[in-house]
Formats: sequence, structure tokens, C-alpha cells
Amino acid sequence: MLLPTSTLLSWLGQSTLLLGLAWLFYRQLLRQERCFSYNRRFLLLAPWAALLLPPLLALLTPWLPTWQAAPGVAQLLYARVLPAVTVSATGSGAATGSVAWLPLLYGLGVALGLSRLAGQVLHLWLTTRRWPRHPRPGYTLVLTGGWRPTGSFGRWVFWDDTAALSENEAAQVLRHEVAHAQQGHTAGRLALEVARVLLWPCPFVHLFPPALELTHEFLADEAAIRPDPTTRPTPGTAETYAALLARAALRQLHSDLPLTHSFTQSFTLTRIRMLTSHSPVRRWKQRLALPLSLALLGLLACEKAVELPPPPPPILLTHAQPAPPPPPALREDQPAPPPPPPALPTEEQGPGYPGGQAQLMADIFKLVKYPAVAKNAKVGGSVFVQFIVSEQGLIRDAAVVKAPKGPATAVAALKKEALSAVNSLPGRWTPCQRNGQPIETRYTIPISFAIK
Repeated sequence: MLLPTSTLLSWLGQSTLLLGLAWLFYRQLLRQERCFSYNRRFLLLAPWAALLLPPLLALLTPWLPTWQAAPGVAQLLYARVLPAVTVSATGSGAATGSVAWLPLLYGLGVALGLSRLAGQVLHLWLTTRRWPRHPRPGYTLVLTGGWRPTGSFGRWVFWDDTAALSENEAAQVLRHEVAHAQQGHTAGRLALEVARVLLWPCPFVHLFPPALELTHEFLADEAAIRPDPTTRPTPGTAETYAALLARAALRQLHSDLPLTHSFTQSFTLTRIRMLTSHSPVRRWKQRLALPLSLALLGLLACEKAVELPPPPPPILLTHAQPAPPPPPALREDQPAPPPPPPALPTEEQGPGYPGGQAQLMADIFKLVKYPAVAKNAKVGGSVFVQFIVSEQGLIRDAAVVKAPKGPATAVAALKKEALSAVNSLPGRWTPCQRNGQPIETRYTIPISFAIK
């Protein structure tokens, strides 16, 4: 089931913000550091955290403390007349309706991305399933016969047995690929690819897989020159291994299979530079990630916990004062009535529609259809519908207070369509309250019919 447009946009926006900050932190503080295991965990967890934290905070919002925004702030954020909903004669709308197709586009992108990832895995299996296999402790050696360069995927180590390597060079290359297999690099890469597919509209998520692949190569290079992590490599090992890496990269011109780690075709110059670097690891950069993450999480939680009062209504009706009749419809040449002045007293709380104004606009857009008689007559314009939200949160006494000019039949069709949409709204309002008691409230919403 697709997410509502407003929810999808909010989630993607927050995820993009989190991913952008995470990538900035990695690029400025971690990328040049030799803390490869830490960098790997950071690159793997950051996209999934950006994916899951916004909906998790939304679920926890009812248990978070809330703060009421100041009345002056609320007046700046909300208008007294609800935002207009535009319905186009060509079938495309403005405001919320213009992005009503976004959930479908997002779902299509996710489906295509997952299909492509599954197709790559299937292609790899079909291509290599008939090659000779030799089980070894912790991995399986697959002889390629020169059909593909040395590389790895999962527990498979693809070995080009036609490559001209000395015994010592072959041992180093094999240790490199076995490190990929035993450290679970393929599983991490696949997990990151799934997060990339789910967050495909976020531009920063596409920067993480290449960075993770390079980090995996650093880890495997480290294992190749230092078989025992507790000991130092012998003098000259790193330089000898770097020279081997450069020669192998120059010799190999094969195209790589997708999703596999390749000894000869992965960021060669960057790996050589890191192999010959002896700069110390600055641990304070790693420790800085935790307080920054907690601060950002706190800001997001506070943003969701702030409770802004809904738009103040033009007219309030109480039990002590009987509801006045709806205002008569304006003449065609009479201007729209000005919005009534100021705001609710601080002890009053305005009504709210489930999901907020964005969901209200989306629901109305779904319900309104451009009448054929008005479309054929090329009649368009705004229809202002006024209605009352009762003490029970129900809509009643909806009436058109202003309509566009045109042939009577076309105008009547526009008025009927706008009234029908308002009366058919599925959501139940939270009624306005004064001193804790529900009261009735009057609202006006413009519905615009656009001829394009």
C-alpha cells in the first residue's frame, strides 16, 4: 500500500537531511582516517538510520512532551482561510494534487531497483555455476579459467588460475579475497544496496556504496599485508604489495561482474596511497559521531513534539449563542468577503483535520472532478465553500458563498461538485475547544477549477 503524498514527502525530506549531514561528517572527518572498521560500520548504519528514524520518531511522538507554539508564531504559519485546492481540466492539479502521483513514482522506482539487484545476483549465479569449485576452510575457491579476473562474492573466491603470479604474490592476493569473504563484505554491500533502493530519491544515498566498496578494499588490503592482526607487517611488505596491485591493474582489462569485489579494478591509486600512508588514527573524530547524532536526534524529536495550533476559524459558535444562518450567496459582481479579524484567545484550541491541512487538501483533491458541462463551456474559477465543524467533529451546513461567472448550468455544476466534495470528506475533525469544552467552528475553503 502506497504512502500518502504528504507523509512520503515528509519522510524523504527528513531522510535526505539526515543522510546529507552523515555524508558531510564522513567526508570531512572520517574519509582520510585509517579506522577502516569504524568507517565501515558508519557507512552501513547511516542510511538505515536515516531510513528508519523518521517513522520511529513519528510513532513515539504521542509519548513525547509537547510544547504549544506562541500565538504570534501560529498566526504567521496559518491563514484564516484554508489553502486553495486546484483541479485542472486536463487532469493535473496544483498544490497537493500536483504531487498526487509521487507515491506511485516512488513505488515504481523501488520495484525497478529491487528487480535490478535481484537480476544481478541471478546473473552472477548463472554465469559462474558451472565453474570448478574447491571448498576451503571459511570459503569456496572457484576457478575461472581466465574468463573473469580474481574477485569474490559472498563465500565464493573467484580465482583466475591463468594469471602470472609468483607464489608469494598469489598468497597475498588470496588473503585479500578471503578477507572479503570472511569479513562478510558482500552481505554489507547488499544491505546498503537495499537501503539505496528504498531511499533512491535522496541524492546523498548514492554516495555511500562507492565509499563502502573502497573501505572494504582497505580492510582486505590490510589483511593481505598483515595476516595476523596482532603483529606488524614485515618491512617493505606494503610497498611490495602496492607494486603488485599496480601491475595487476595494468594487466587486467576484463569487465567485472556486478556486485563482486575485484582485486584488480577497485580504486587502485587510492588504495596504494592508503597502503603507503603512516598517519596516526585520530580517535576524537570517531567519538564525535555519538554526541552529534544525539543532538540531531533530539532536534528531530523536538520538532515533532512541538504542537502548533490549527488555523484559527473565522467564526465561533457556542451553546449560549445560537448559530447564525449561513451568509447568503454573493452576487456575481460582488467581491469576496474579507477574512474576519484576529485570533482565538489563548484559552481556545482550534479544530484539526486528521493528518493536518496537507491531508485535507489531498482528500478534497481526490473527491473533486471537473464537471464535463463546465469543461465544455470553458468555465473556470474559484468556488468558496463555507461549512461548520460541529462539536462532534462532523461537517454540516456547507454552502457556496462565492462562485465564478459563466452560464448558469456550468456554474451550478461547479457549485454542486465543490459542495459534494466537502460533504464527502472521510476524516472526522477534532472539534474546536474553549476552556476544555467543544464548540462549533465555521471554515471557508476555496476550490479552484482551472482551464488549461
